[in-house]
Amino acid sequence: MRSFLSLCALIALSLGAATAEARPLTLDEKNSDLRQLTALVKSGYGPLHYKQNMGIDVDELFERYSREAASTQTNGEFYYLVRRFVAEFRDSHFGATIPTTHSAQAGFSTDLVQGKVLVDTINRTQLTEAQFPVAKGDEVVAVNGRPIREVLDGLQAYVGAGYELTARRSAAQMVTLRPGRTVPVPTGSVRFTIRSRESGEVKTHSVRWILSGDALDEFDSHATTDRSEPAPRDFDRVSLADYWADYAPSAERSFRCSGGTRAAIPEGATVLMRDPFMAYYHPTPRGNVGYLRIPHYSPVNATTGVGEPELRFQQYEYAVSVLEANTVGLIIDQDHNCGGSVAYLNQLVGLFMNESYKPLMFQMLGSKQEYLSFKKWADGTNPHTLEHQNLMKTLGLIQTAWLAGEFMTPVASIFGEESLPPHSGARYTKPILMLVDEMSGSGGDAFPSMMQGEGRAKLMGIRTMGAGGHVEEQPALSFSRVQLRMTKSLFYRPDGVAVENNGAAPDYLYAPTEADFVGEYRDYQRAYLSRLARLLN
Repeated sequence: MRSFLSLCALIALSLGAATAEARPLTLDEKNSDLRQLTALVKSGYGPLHYKQNMGIDVDELFERYSREAASTQTNGEFYYLVRRFVAEFRDSHFGATIPTTHSAQAGFSTDLVQGKVLVDTINRTQLTEAQFPVAKGDEVVAVNGRPIREVLDGLQAYVGAGYELTARRSAAQMVTLRPGRTVPVPTGSVRFTIRSRESGEVKTHSVRWILSGDALDEFDSHATTDRSEPAPRDFDRVSLADYWADYAPSAERSFRCSGGTRAAIPEGATVLMRDPFMAYYHPTPRGNVGYLRIPHYSPVNATTGVGEPELRFQQYEYAVSVLEANTVGLIIDQDHNCGGSVAYLNQLVGLFMNESYKPLMFQMLGSKQEYLSFKKWADGTNPHTLEHQNLMKTLGLIQTAWLAGEFMTPVASIFGEESLPPHSGARYTKPILMLVDEMSGSGGDAFPSMMQGEGRAKLMGIRTMGAGGHVEEQPALSFSRVQLRMTKSLFYRPDGVAVENNGAAPDYLYAPTEADFVGEYRDYQRAYLSRLARLLN
């Protein structure tokens, strides 16, 4: 019996040692993963030819990163090499998630404002006023003695985004928040050199990285992030949920993808709703002006996580009906919009159209895999419905392209409709000014593109992200188990320009200022209300 217990103890110790650190990948295994990644790109990456026209060559990338892989000393170094490989495609939907829950944060957050990295929020339970006498709006000028520009360059190498400004801002948010699924996790202490906004004085403050999650290469971490099989195909998904989960997931949580507003509600406003989105109207010299927040196109219950598109649409329908009756013009705030469902987005556009309009238009992959996946989706609908008949039209386009050896289909609606009618009930018919920025993408690119292209809104702000296709999970790489997601299509603005890397361009450029950042965006609010007033002439 004693021998048996000793043997069990020895086995337990052996298993404990095995779960502490992963076996180093061999060079053959690393190259196998890079070949697998390259093959997936060639066979199933929707924007492949589009990116080739931008000078992005997957074969050249494979050769270059294979040479780099030979010099990697740890699994972690290889994992982050894969991240940089994928980031080369400058695609917000194309991502590689490292199998770890490890992360580090410095107790405060940062953001990019007019080219400067500014302090945003400070967790005073982690950094007291005495040990960290810094305020919102102070500027980070160096980290561990390195100029902030170099720090951003290093972090941006891991960020794949359809717009360079989006990538730069994401890197700025990772200065103090390092999720291991995206970038290497630092440990120990770190020195931030910060310029006071109030006094201009420059001081260096030393803090310790606050760590959480499982260290890289612990097998336990794979249980939370690894997927042996890809998620079911979702042709309707144009969402940035994965992007934000990777890059600074805790940054700007109070506004990003949130129904709230950054600007103070004007005096005398009549508030229609605060949750799940803000809607109000208020008096101006030209008459009442409305404000409507659209943070995403993924209507889910905040408590249960269950989708509720019908309820959310009814809530927007209600808000639009009241705003139509009580205002002379409308501000739609779509800043920091993180996208969602194509079907829901198409439906929401109808609340603002006076005539029939084109749905969001796509090019789909012309492949056997795409054909079989789309056929399974179509077969799941009732054959005696218009939905089924329309889906069969799209299926026919995919089949024709596949059989002809064409990489992509012609431009068409995913759902097969050629046009959609305006909403038969409530509609907003008066002038609209829509707010957009570089952190709004995917569905957040599509909605303003459609509203602008159909002549129903003018856009103000910064060009949107340029994340232009639907996204699907892919099989994890065989040896590293790095999880992939990939863009499987291209969608287009009404003017025929691909959204990918182009986004929606503002009619009126406005970049929020440092004064906006620290002062509840009052200047921004004055600017957009002034611009809307001119549209009312």
